[in-house]
Amino acid sequence: MRLSELSRAVGVPPATVKWYLRVGLLPRGTPTAANQARYDARHVRRLRLVRALIEIGRLSVDASRQVCDAIDDADLPLHDVLGVVHRALADAGAHPGATAEASAAVDVFVDRRGWQVRPDAPARAELAAVLTALAGLRDSGAPPVDTADAVTQLLTPYAEAVQPLAAAEVAGVPTDLARDEVVERVVAGTVLMERALGALRRLAQEHHWAGRGD
Repeated sequence: MRLSELSRAVGVPPATVKWYLRVGLLPRGTPTAANQARYDARHVRRLRLVRALIEIGRLSVDASRQVCDAIDDADLPLHDVLGVVHRALADAGAHPGATAEASAAVDVFVDRRGWQVRPDAPARAELAAVLTALAGLRDSGAPPVDTADAVTQLLTPYAEAVQPLAAAEVAGVPTDLARDEVVERVVAGTVLMERALGALRRLAQEHHWAGRGD
């Protein structure tokens, strides 16, 4: 298909498609003539993915490019591709630095859960930053939220809720597709369902607040 057909297939203006090509978010098509190229189903999938990363996932152009580069690295294990995605998601939300106490408490919590998580996993730092912010909002004399026991008490209900969900997501990864399709699906699912999970939680909160009648 030509660029105009690719544009129509995904609902992205031609100028945006050309910009994605210039900044490296979309692989070049097969040249057919001067300033002309042909595109295929792979470009349709990638364009839809890029659109989802930026518009729904709220990733920056640079972060989206890093994710796409990781997808295209055939030698990079899927686990490492997910590491790139997790870093991009962590960078998508601004958060303050974490205290040493909060970081240590998160490490203890992860160890207590028995989770196999890299020491430099971005989610560790992000979670510690959240705990640091929560600690700063508490009144003087209130129980701390950044000690190991307090963090375990605070986060265990959340961990119990997401652990079977994460297990089901990993178990549901298809194995009968080409690597690039598998990786793109996992990346899209990770980024988009991150937003969906937050949206579902807010909907459930609104439902339960309405039931309280406050």
